[in-house]
Amino acid sequence: MESPHPYVNGFKFVSGESLLSEHKLELSDISEFRVFFDENVKPDPYSPVRHRGMLKIEYDNLSKQTIKSKIQSYFASGKANNLNGGMSRTFNVIDESLLSNPTFKAIFNQHEPLIRKYCEVNNVKTANISIHFIRYQAKEGEASYSSPVWLHQDDEPLVFIHLIHLTDNALGADNVISGFDDLPTNVVRLTNFMDCLIVDPTLKHAVTPLGSTKGTARRDVMLINLENLSQQVYGDY
Repeated sequence: MESPHPYVNGFKFVSGESLLSEHKLELSDISEFRVFFDENVKPDPYSPVRHRGMLKIEYDNLSKQTIKSKIQSYFASGKANNLNGGMSRTFNVIDESLLSNPTFKAIFNQHEPLIRKYCEVNNVKTANISIHFIRYQAKEGEASYSSPVWLHQDDEPLVFIHLIHLTDNALGADNVISGFDDLPTNVVRLTNFMDCLIVDPTLKHAVTPLGSTKGTARRDVMLINLENLSQQVYGDY
């Protein structure tokens, strides 16, 4: 990986309330988005402890338009993901009506300045972006975990992590930030709808496994991943 650009100096937390401050969100909007999420996650074919969905899109930096990509596979290097890296993965494809969803559009609009900055810094006309719905689900005494499981440096120059829902009986599921010495420096917990952690590769990060105090606990998140230049050049992986 080339020297990463410090888009957010490692990480930045943005509350969901702040992200949606210009959007008059009703309870019905939140319920609708959660239902859409639920309908678009299926068992992760690479792990029994997660459900997933993904939609890859292309963002035109000139017109500011987004379209569904012809490529609907996802690649992470072995360095970034020691569990599932080094191979192309495919997941249930999220319905592209997501792009016209008012809540998603409001969120994407707030992140657009950083996406445009990436395009300008790297002279990119069309940015490839993957949107991931991930559900962590665990019964009491069990664990659901991320891939990779612990601290790592992303391939992507920018990742926007949004909380969709976290049940009250959840254990763990905290975001951890560290330097390259793997010593944690910050812990961030996403608790409210669309609370967001933005990370770039100038630091490492992880999310602790999800457990349950009783019954079944769930943590639903949406990731918006801006793919790096090498992934865009070799986009037919």
